[in-house]
Order: sequence, then structure tokens, then C-alpha cells
Amino acid sequence: MELISDTDDLDVVVAAPVSKDELAVQANTWAARAAALVITSRETCIDASQLLKSIKHLRAGVAKFWTPHIEAAQETKRKADAARKSLVDERDKMDAPLVQAETVLKRALLSWEAEQEQRRQEEERALQAEAQARAEAATLAAAAALELEGTASGDTHMLAEAADILAQPIEAPVVSVASYQPKVAGVSYRDAWKVHPTINIRELAAAVAAGTVAPNLLTPNLVALGQMARATEGTAQVPGVRFFNDRTIAARA
Repeated sequence: MELISDTDDLDVVVAAPVSKDELAVQANTWAARAAALVITSRETCIDASQLLKSIKHLRAGVAKFWTPHIEAAQETKRKADAARKSLVDERDKMDAPLVQAETVLKRALLSWEAEQEQRRQEEERALQAEAQARAEAATLAAAAALELEGTASGDTHMLAEAADILAQPIEAPVVSVASYQPKVAGVSYRDAWKVHPTINIRELAAAVAAGTVAPNLLTPNLVALGQMARATEGTAQVPGVRFFNDRTIAARA
């Protein structure tokens, strides 16, 4: 591989490398030449363009040198992946009925747990209501007794105390019913709160705009925005979005 610049000033010549070490030397040499070149005039601009083309050609040589090695490694990896996939498929085939059985059992256990929890809550509410009724009955009876005695004796303090008792909220002791779910060693239940896939994006965006929720709950659709940027060449106006032209340069070897 031999590259010669169209300009005499630059005098660019790239000898065809014959080994990996020589290829590395060529790469470092040309990288250093590119780093040292300063564009200050039309002529140096042309020199830089020619150097860019020569470097592009050298890169093609680098790719040509490494391609067979990379392809050989990829072929080895492909065969290893194929062997691994065959083993994984065989394992998964054997494991499939057990996965299904596990799924069935888990669903049944979660369903039973939900039923028992509902039963426990209903029983707890009923017992709490009974306790509240007893507490109210006892409180009313005590207040009635004080009022009756105070009226009979003319004791205003007793009447005031009866009124105070009736004015206070009546709270029964908290009743708690233990869970019906048996504990089995090695089996545990964990909560896993998730987001429902149906989201009202307008309401969420309005909440972000109002400052009631964090902005990171909204993720911009970069793919759609990129398509809009290319289609309109950056002329589209989207609130909160700024399009810019990331101009590049290309060279052929």
C-alpha cells in the first residue's frame, strides 16, 4: 500500500506495512503528523485534506490486516455460542415442566393468601366493632350513673363529670387478629410494587410543569425528536428542546 499526496509541500508517502508492528508504527507516525499540522492558509487546508485521505487509506490497511483475525475469532465465538445455546435449550426443555409447576403453585398460594387476608381483615373489623360497642356501652352506663346520682343528690360536680365523659371520644382498645398464613421455612412472600403500563402522559406532564412531581419522571422520546430534527433540518420549534447541527467531514481512501 503506497499513498502519495497531491501536494508537493506535504510530501506524504505511506509504505505498505508488512507486519502488525510496522502497522502500529505507521499509525503512530501519521497520528503525530496530524497532531503537528496547523491549518493557517488555503495551502495548509489542502495539505490537511490530503493527509486526511492518506490516513483514511491507512485505516483501510489496518482494517484489512485485522479483519481475518477478527473473523476467525468471531467464528470461534459463533461455534462456542452455538454449543452453549444447544446446552441451554436442553436444560430449559428439561426445566420447563418444573417452571410451569412452580408457577401454578405460586399462583395458588398467593390466591389462598389473599383470601385468608381478606378473612382476617373482616374478622378484625367485626371484633373491633364489638369492642367499640362495648366501650361505648360502658361509657354511657358510667355517665348515666353519674348523672342519675348527681341529679338525685344535687351534686353539680357529678353532673359536670358525666357531661365531660359524654363529650370525650370513646375509643376501644385496638383489636388485632393474627395472620392465618402459615410460615414455612424456605418460603417467603415479598411485595413488589410496580407501575401500571397505562399512564396518562398529559396528566403526568402537567404535574411536572406544575412542579408537583420531579421532571425525571418524564423521559423524552429521543428517537422521535431525532427524526423531527432531520426532517425539518432543525427548524421545528418544540418547547424545551434545542436542535443543533453536528456537522461532520468524510474522506475516501
